[in-house]
Amino acid sequence: MSETESRPGLLVVDDEPQILTAVEDLLEEDFRIFTAPDGVAALDVLAKEDIWVILSDQRMPGMSGDEFLNHARRRSEATRVLITGYTDISALVRAVNVGQIHAYVSKPWNPVELRTILLNAARQFQLLRDISHQRRLLTALMESLPDAIYFLDGDLRYERVNPAHARLLGLESPEAAVGRTAGELLPPDQAAALERDDRRLMETGEPLVDKREEHPGADGETHWYSTTKAPISDNNGRVVGLVGVSRDITRRFLAEQALQRAHDDLEKIVEARTRSLKQEIAERKRAEAELIKAKEAAEAASQAKTTFLANMSHELRTPLNAIIGFSDIMRSQLFGDISPKYTEYAENIYDSGCHLLRIITDILDVSRIEAGKIRLNEAPVDIGNVVASAWRQVEHLAEEGGLHFTAELPEAMPRVLGDERLIKQAVLNLLTNAVKFTPEGGRLGVRVEPQADGDLAIHVSDTGIGIAEEHLDRVVRPFGQVDTSMTRKHDGTGLGLPLTKKFVELHGGRFALASRLGEGTTATILLPAARLLADAEAPAPGGG
Repeated sequence: MSETESRPGLLVVDDEPQILTAVEDLLEEDFRIFTAPDGVAALDVLAKEDIWVILSDQRMPGMSGDEFLNHARRRSEATRVLITGYTDISALVRAVNVGQIHAYVSKPWNPVELRTILLNAARQFQLLRDISHQRRLLTALMESLPDAIYFLDGDLRYERVNPAHARLLGLESPEAAVGRTAGELLPPDQAAALERDDRRLMETGEPLVDKREEHPGADGETHWYSTTKAPISDNNGRVVGLVGVSRDITRRFLAEQALQRAHDDLEKIVEARTRSLKQEIAERKRAEAELIKAKEAAEAASQAKTTFLANMSHELRTPLNAIIGFSDIMRSQLFGDISPKYTEYAENIYDSGCHLLRIITDILDVSRIEAGKIRLNEAPVDIGNVVASAWRQVEHLAEEGGLHFTAELPEAMPRVLGDERLIKQAVLNLLTNAVKFTPEGGRLGVRVEPQADGDLAIHVSDTGIGIAEEHLDRVVRPFGQVDTSMTRKHDGTGLGLPLTKKFVELHGGRFALASRLGEGTTATILLPAARLLADAEAPAPGGG
């Protein structure tokens, strides 16, 4: 905004051009000056410009000054000043009485006096405009807010209330409350409580902040309000009234109550759940203690079983070795001829004794493994010789069953560091099972091949009865035979595969079993690369 636009507007109305010029010269630095030769032209200027002060001569043709100012009062809030002569005293009195003017200047006028009067008139206009603006803001605020707003004087009488507070008081309009007290408008108990708070505030000057109050609503239900009151002081700091604001918090209050009830219910649920959890924890501790006892008892029983089997196996081997030895002497007729029938009996005794010794040895090996008493007797092992030796022990059984055997060995057969007896026993167990569970005319074979990761794999495969997938885990557990018609045709303890797995794991290797029911089985021994020795030998001869 430019300096010219920021100055107040002054409308000078006079039919004498020299007067208009003189006023312009005098006040051009203080006002934006507009001129008119008569009342009609002046009213047209009022309709277009923002005029703060009107300076009008009384004697003008067509329309006198007081008549013009009377019209101007209806169209503008500008401060009105009338220039009169001594002969116009009656018109001046009339204008003052009806409120047409705020000041007058007598002719001939003094320039300094005129300037002072007009500047004061401009300040009065600005003050009244500011007051009017503030009044409009306050009115808009009070009319639009849903909160109840009210002002009380020093006697606790309502000076002004907004529609929301009028409704709270049960009144049809805000004006109905003006000049009355809460005691005249509210039930005695409620009014007394309000007036106690108001008197305390008037005496102490301390605001009342966010006090929760109950009021009956127009709907017949109780409503809750949050009320804040502040003192109104005069220029000397003396409390002369107060302003209050009450906000309906019924929804919030009810929500808080519901939340508190939910919180209380939740605390009860948590408390009950805590008791339940404590009981569960106590029960779990008791169960854990019982499990620990049961585990300890099972371990003790297992240890007792292992010890018993080890002792029993050891005690049985002594007389069994004698039985095998004497029956071997008898069947070889070392001390003279015996009848063929006795020779047959001696053969049966010898075969049965050897079979029983193998069973006892397996049981003893299981007991020693479980007791952690087996130690590897490590030395370089020729895998080709191990395979050939194991095959020789089952070859006659394969021939009796009409089985076809193949061996696939690498040209440079690696040697491994391990316990030859245990590795041989592992391969022998797999070949024995392959022969035992492969029907007549079937095929079985051994394949030795290095793996990409450096391990050495020994595969023993057959075209036998196979094992169902759900039974694969069972057959590698001690005494875990699969009860089928085929397995029942062959004696055994079910220790072959579990022992093989244990022997391989003692070497840090892995044992894998793949089988399809009715199609055959492939058992794989994987010896770790760390056990392979640098030197290698040509493969031992295979069968076919």
